[in-house]
Amino acid sequence: MRTRTVDYPRRPAVDRSLLPPGPRELPIVGQSLRYASDSLALLWEAAGYGDLVTVSTKPILLFLVTHPDLIRDLFVTNHRSVGRGFLTETYRYLMGDGLVTADGPLHLRQRRLMQPQFHHSRIAGYAQVMTDFADRHQRGWQDASRVDIAQEMSDLTLHIVVKTLFGLDPPDTVRRIGEAFEASNDYITVRGNQPVTLRKLLHRMPTSLTRRFKRGLAYLDQTVYGLIAQRRQSGLDGDDLLSLLLNVRDEEADNPEDAVMTDQQVRDETITLFAAGHETTAVALTWTWYLLATHPDIQRRFQAELDGVLGGRPPTPADISNLPFTERVLTESMRLYPPIWSTGRMTFRPITLGGWEIPAGAGLVAPQLLVQRDPRWFDDPLEFRPDRWTPEFRENLPRFAYYPFGGGPRLCIGEGFAWMEAMLILATLGQRWTVRHDPGHEAALMPLVSLRPRGGMPMFLERRERAGAMPAAA
Repeated sequence: MRTRTVDYPRRPAVDRSLLPPGPRELPIVGQSLRYASDSLALLWEAAGYGDLVTVSTKPILLFLVTHPDLIRDLFVTNHRSVGRGFLTETYRYLMGDGLVTADGPLHLRQRRLMQPQFHHSRIAGYAQVMTDFADRHQRGWQDASRVDIAQEMSDLTLHIVVKTLFGLDPPDTVRRIGEAFEASNDYITVRGNQPVTLRKLLHRMPTSLTRRFKRGLAYLDQTVYGLIAQRRQSGLDGDDLLSLLLNVRDEEADNPEDAVMTDQQVRDETITLFAAGHETTAVALTWTWYLLATHPDIQRRFQAELDGVLGGRPPTPADISNLPFTERVLTESMRLYPPIWSTGRMTFRPITLGGWEIPAGAGLVAPQLLVQRDPRWFDDPLEFRPDRWTPEFRENLPRFAYYPFGGGPRLCIGEGFAWMEAMLILATLGQRWTVRHDPGHEAALMPLVSLRPRGGMPMFLERRERAGAMPAAA
């Protein structure tokens, strides 16, 4: 049985004088063209109007939310009145009704079924895969070589997610899956910035972009549905996430046939887990290496902690709690450069936020990138200062002043998995290598689906045996 997602009303007709202040609306198009061409610049400007700002983007009436208390009210207090809606419409081309795009009863059911599979004891079993692939990847690096660390992290996390999700690791299969997802990401980025009517029209037309996306999607569907059929026919229990999803049961279901996920639901959730988890972890690692490379004193402290705790051996989940400085480095990196730079909701019934009436059918965005750089919550907000994350600082920080994984009932289900993966990769590679930023490259933000660095992230690698670190294992 497939639970229907929520139906949202279209753009509400409201009196602008009854809405929060914001940038002046242009005739006919509002701020749609600016939002499509440079959404980040528009949101930075709009934030100057207050903590709740009206940004008119046709056909959606959009509100910018930048105060932690209002974000809490949006994500938590009003969670039953909001969902993803039209904000993730293009994602459905790839993900169907997975957790990222599902709303209402469907989202609640799928979340309840999947949550136990991401318990700490479950995800800890994937640590060996993460460290093994990280070690295998670094063996291909050359001392004094110049690499694009963004591409390196993407390749590494691609292999990890394909192995942990599908149980696959043949290089050609991994490559083809990666290419299909890259085509999907390009497609979603382009279509997501187009007006709804034009987007739907172009999705049906055989443009080169659409053909490339649909070829990749067909390969993904063939691969995933083939794996689902194999697992169901064999009856064997695997330890990859796909096998776990095939075995979950809904004890609250009225009928036995409704107690398990359909093939379509399993397909949607595995594709969603891949799309939501692969690039975000790679982006988080890329910006972390950039910050370490441009702050050599912090990189030395980071490596000294790794040497002292690990002594050259591979890290394990048990080591993470003994690497507090590494954890603060990652925390501060994800403050400055949150991989998911903005989180959105749509109202399917009216809500009150900050004393303002928000109509049904409106969109609301709460950009982590703006909030986590707000000087009201962070001194010297543009400075990379891992030492700010003391227990006292954390205790006094408003709950939604820092939320790289979202919050409320839609908190990222893979937060624990992604955090462990990033920590283990940093610890594995940081013991062996020092990274130096290419001075000829200026890092710039490219806020697409995730917060990518424009033009990649070229760096120079320096093998750490020069600095007296323990040699890599043979």
